[in-house]
Amino acid sequence: MADTRVIVKKEIKSLVFEKTLILAIIVQLLIASFSSLIVIGLASFFDPSSLSKYDTPRANVGIVGQGEIKQFIEKGHIHPHYYRDVDSALIDFYNNRIDAIILIPKEGSGGSEIINLVIYLPKSDIRGTFVTLELKKPLEEYEGYVRDIRGERIGFEPIKLYVDNIPKKTSTYFEFIFGILIPLLVFTPVFISGGLIIDMLTEEYERKTMDLLMVSPVSFSQILNGKMITAIIIVPAQAFLWILLVRLNGVVVHNIGLILLLSGIIAAIVVIIGAMIAVKYKKRMISQYLYSLVLILMFLMGYLFTNSPFNLVTRLSADSVGIEALVFCGMYAVVAVVLYMGMMRFQVSGADN
Repeated sequence: MADTRVIVKKEIKSLVFEKTLILAIIVQLLIASFSSLIVIGLASFFDPSSLSKYDTPRANVGIVGQGEIKQFIEKGHIHPHYYRDVDSALIDFYNNRIDAIILIPKEGSGGSEIINLVIYLPKSDIRGTFVTLELKKPLEEYEGYVRDIRGERIGFEPIKLYVDNIPKKTSTYFEFIFGILIPLLVFTPVFISGGLIIDMLTEEYERKTMDLLMVSPVSFSQILNGKMITAIIIVPAQAFLWILLVRLNGVVVHNIGLILLLSGIIAAIVVIIGAMIAVKYKKRMISQYLYSLVLILMFLMGYLFTNSPFNLVTRLSADSVGIEALVFCGMYAVVAVVLYMGMMRFQVSGADN
């Protein structure tokens, strides 16, 4: 056991010079530090309407013409600018003095003709999205106003449908935070450690230093255990740091202890698999390629089960699962123990002999 601790200390010191690990940590650090900004950006890309509840700057909107719709637009979350003609409004629009132009239609709500509304929006997707969000509510209110007036001409009362128990749509921000960001930050160190153990072992084989270690008082099993322990223990440490940074961004993450426990157990499974591949093939390129294939397969299979590691982290962080999460952690721990025992029997015993 003392020899294993010596190897662990040696490997931890060598991690300081592991460029791949340092680069990966820096990338994760940036993602965790700016998690709120990243998630808001993703949410605005996939579901711009989800940002309507946030306090955003008022858009400068040019209004050309007179009509009923004008009063609805003026009550919206905008700064109105009035122009006599389109040309003068376009000059300010192209000079970025205003964000959009609305041409008030001549058709009124009392007529029967189609109301044509012309809106000029910027080419920028971001500016265009926010202007659209701010104009959406007043335009919908005007649409309802016109429908109420013109609906009286139908001559009968439209049938109103009432549907009960419609599932409420979840927040896109919530989905990105707890469904993508947190599992990604928790399990990225796991994937990195799987590749790290392969580098640790194949480097010894390719440099022929494994033969020197084999003739030392340290056994092959102790060498393997020391390297695997190093790759495993850095996972919960990284996950805790990323969760802490996410919390500093104002996101409440529940069950941190169970999340760290689960990340450590899954790290043990992935690291053991990586070690088995490295000991079997001894070449870095081949081992990393096979590890990538196994990782992709595990990643795809993970979403087939309700209580897969990814889903468990999502449910734990959102506090939507109780003490039964320990049962699944225990199941994954059993898988890790079985893999370890199998590796010790078929890999280490052969190397020791």
